[in-house]
Amino acid sequence: MSPDTILVSRGPGETRTALLAGDELVEIRHARDHEIQPGAVYAGRVRAKVPGIEAVFVDIGAALPGVLMVKGRLPLEGAAIAVAVAVPPRADKGADLRAADMPLSDKAPVLLKAAPPAALAWWQCYRDGIERILCAPSSQAQPLRAALGADAPVETFKDGDLFTAYGVQEAIEAALQIGVSLPSGGSLLIEPTAAVVAIDINSGSSSPAIANAEAMPAVARELRRRNIAGHIVVDLIAQGRGARGTLRQSLTDAVGTDPIATHVTGLTPLGMLELTRKREGLSLAETLCDASGALSVSSVALKLLRDAVRYGMAERVGRVAVAAAPDVLAVLQGPLHAALAEAEDMLKAALMLKPNAQFPRARFEFSAA
Repeated sequence: MSPDTILVSRGPGETRTALLAGDELVEIRHARDHEIQPGAVYAGRVRAKVPGIEAVFVDIGAALPGVLMVKGRLPLEGAAIAVAVAVPPRADKGADLRAADMPLSDKAPVLLKAAPPAALAWWQCYRDGIERILCAPSSQAQPLRAALGADAPVETFKDGDLFTAYGVQEAIEAALQIGVSLPSGGSLLIEPTAAVVAIDINSGSSSPAIANAEAMPAVARELRRRNIAGHIVVDLIAQGRGARGTLRQSLTDAVGTDPIATHVTGLTPLGMLELTRKREGLSLAETLCDASGALSVSSVALKLLRDAVRYGMAERVGRVAVAAAPDVLAVLQGPLHAALAEAEDMLKAALMLKPNAQFPRARFEFSAA
């Protein structure tokens, strides 16, 4: 089924955009105001050559400089250069950058052009099949029409939480898990490591042949939904050599609809399917979770703000008191202070932050103040 619906949900400090095909989540993007976004263009400053490769470190205002691969003559240290973000900073790595053709600012580093909204790329790619674009809150409708064009079927969603109503929140939570169920009783186990993403197929109550066959389209769906990239290996359940070739073709066909370059490179001597997927942006887990796999402090803080706004509007209270873990509230008063201000503007009232050291990170409570 081709994509037919785009959902755009604006919350304090973040715009979440989902692409659906019927009831199925195809892709999800989180654009956080306080983070560097893929597609943004900066006037950067060359800091140094990267040892051993034809690349330079470029300062774009992040904690770590990004890396720009260079063909031909290397730019001089200290030179201003326009660069686009291919992959934002992650963990202990700076951004992956590409050269951009834009007039330079007198100052560097500085943002030259904001990242385009995810809805724009999806609309341009699937506009013949997109039946509706739902946005929430209503203030998002006009800017969205301006970005997508007057013929875009933009509507305002007013019946509760958009992502919950369309099952997107549940799908996101499922996509952060290792296991994926297959229709006939088998399953996938998807485990990213530092060097490779390993995907194991289990037959469960199904047969090996059926589990392998059902796994191929499921692998393609999960790679896109989770935005998994890099070197990937799929451990097939043992079958005859002829079956392996059929499965390789099945996976090749399944990843063929992915707009991000994905290539099935072949079978290893041990019968594993190998493939690569180009890295564009962060994976879902890198966006939402910390190194332990739990939701990051920023993810919890942004969810807290979304829920606080819904609580305040539903209860029609003048002020909302928020009890939460101290590290979550510290983020709201630090890097996410603009998101906190946005939430208060939506509520037309201040949020009273009450740290509770007994609360685990994911717990927060609201009350009328």
